[in-house]
Amino acid sequence: MAQADEQLWILGGLGLVALILAFVVRRLMLGKPAPLPKEGPLRLLVRPLKELRPDPNHLYLGTTISRELSALLKKFERMEPSLGDALSSLSIEGTVQKTGPRLVMNIRLLSGRHPIWTGTYDGAMNDLAHMQNEIANHVARSLNVKPRKLPTPPAPATVQA
Repeated sequence: MAQADEQLWILGGLGLVALILAFVVRRLMLGKPAPLPKEGPLRLLVRPLKELRPDPNHLYLGTTISRELSALLKKFERMEPSLGDALSSLSIEGTVQKTGPRLVMNIRLLSGRHPIWTGTYDGAMNDLAHMQNEIANHVARSLNVKPRKLPTPPAPATVQA
């Protein structure tokens, strides 16, 4: 009986060591996100949102939303968003699901494979523009960028007599 108890303790100890090693290896493989540069452009890849239940009345909804997000993000300093599926250090990805008049989006801002920010947006289809503005503002806030300054129009010329 004592030998069986000893074997159980050994197996339990080996299991615990394996669990700790697996945890350490996972942490080493994931690493830490690269720090964001304080200056210069922030190149951001905006991937097309995956459509969970494609609606035949709204084809390419995920791609259209991604294009709009990309355009909105260009309004912020240092932001250089691009569309596609290439690798980039910063990226936005997520899902969209249209159910009747409702739209649910789950969005993630990633640095490499590390999430910087995540958000869920649920609203009516006619609130899509408002939800996209909220997403762009949350992404900009997470990356600590400000809106681009609009150029001031020149003062009207005065005519002297």
